[in-house]
Amino acid sequence: MVYTGEAFLGLLPELISTGFLIAVLMVGVFAERSTGLVAGLAALGALATFAGAGVLLAIGFSGEFFGGGYVVDAFALYFKLIVSGAAFFAVLAAARWSGGTGDGAEYLMLILSVVVGAMLLVSMRDLFGIFLALELATIPSYAMVAFDRQRRESAEGGMKYLITGVIASSILLYGMVLIYGVSGSAQLSDIAQAFSGQLSPVALIGLVLLISGFAFKVSAAPFHFWTPDAYQGAPTSAAAFLSVAPKAAIFGVLLRILLEGMPGAAPVWTAVMAFLAIVTMFVGNLFALRQPNVRRMLAYSSVAHSGYILAAFAALQGQAVPTAVQAVMIYSAAYAVMNMGAFLVIDLAGEESKGYNGLFRTRPGLAISMGVFMAALVGLPPLSGFFGKAWVLLAGAQSGSGLVYVVVGAVVVNSVLSVPYYFGIIRNMFFEEPAGNVEQGDGGFAVEFSVYALAAATVLFALFVGPLAALARASGLL
Repeated sequence: MVYTGEAFLGLLPELISTGFLIAVLMVGVFAERSTGLVAGLAALGALATFAGAGVLLAIGFSGEFFGGGYVVDAFALYFKLIVSGAAFFAVLAAARWSGGTGDGAEYLMLILSVVVGAMLLVSMRDLFGIFLALELATIPSYAMVAFDRQRRESAEGGMKYLITGVIASSILLYGMVLIYGVSGSAQLSDIAQAFSGQLSPVALIGLVLLISGFAFKVSAAPFHFWTPDAYQGAPTSAAAFLSVAPKAAIFGVLLRILLEGMPGAAPVWTAVMAFLAIVTMFVGNLFALRQPNVRRMLAYSSVAHSGYILAAFAALQGQAVPTAVQAVMIYSAAYAVMNMGAFLVIDLAGEESKGYNGLFRTRPGLAISMGVFMAALVGLPPLSGFFGKAWVLLAGAQSGSGLVYVVVGAVVVNSVLSVPYYFGIIRNMFFEEPAGNVEQGDGGFAVEFSVYALAAATVLFALFVGPLAALARASGLL
């Protein structure tokens, strides 16, 4: 096989990230005390990766490589931008903390490793390539969750995440093997032919196992039980990054698998997605209502928002397909800015809810930013979360399916259900007296900059909705 310059150009974001990954590790090995240099290299690597994907998107680069098993199109590049952008803020937030552990280079290298795997993932068109890329993105995340050796919760969360992750990977791989056995190929184009008619029992089992494996990875109920402990035990930067970047890439590749590899089986998988969406939304929100710990509350909130995105998957039928694809893409970007910002506030205000009492009087900028994130997660206009949910509701309305209408109703009910725990934080910050003897973190300038930048992006998200929708329509997946 001849590898042309065009193929290497298509791999530009991955090559940039890999190069900086190696550079970060080498600098960490040979200059152990150069914490600032290592952090700067990692941040520069994330920015360069973002720029590489942005340039390819701007020039309209597209192509299929490696026998059609790898594709570079606007759809893949869109998710690569989300992943690399989230990595930049994760590196900024992690720089000071990881430097204090003495293992800054290793921790930052893990972030860039997840970036490489997630970017490869959204470009794969081969089931086994998808599996390998997914593992490249998730295996480093196990170490990230367990990285804080000073906290028992970190080791516990990492172990639970590892065990459930291995089980999920086994289920996913078994489903892929069954699908391969039915279709005789791992290429999505060949699988589409095998899944164009009546599904055999083996094909149906393979499809259900495939979706179940991905459901584990995106914290969908009832496969979500690892999420609260993993997010509570992980370093804050790890929880913030893992809650948005790999999850966005997984939703992206799942869209590709279902629309390119199994469009004929849409009546089956949309019904499964509808069930998962409803259960995930209610489980996430009902458990979040009971959490006094803000980090665990955001973990269950993350589960609920996975349900909102899965509602768009349920609407992938009939004339609603283009709008549903746009909904997944817009929601992924909207969720990235508001949820990552909310997690990073924990570094500055702590994770106990009483630590937010009277925060507006002591740190008004931080309180306003957290208020923006909480309102956006509810879905109030004109913040980013509103546009994500609006596209989901629009797709559901266009689907013409009674079952999807039920899912849409569940989205509305759960949005109302989430108001008490999100606005409870806002009430504490603005209307309660400051709590005495509450330890608050000092994340430094980098964390504060990240929080304020993400808050600005959350507020100004309306300016990007039009271009994002246009990009979704031109992504090649509709």
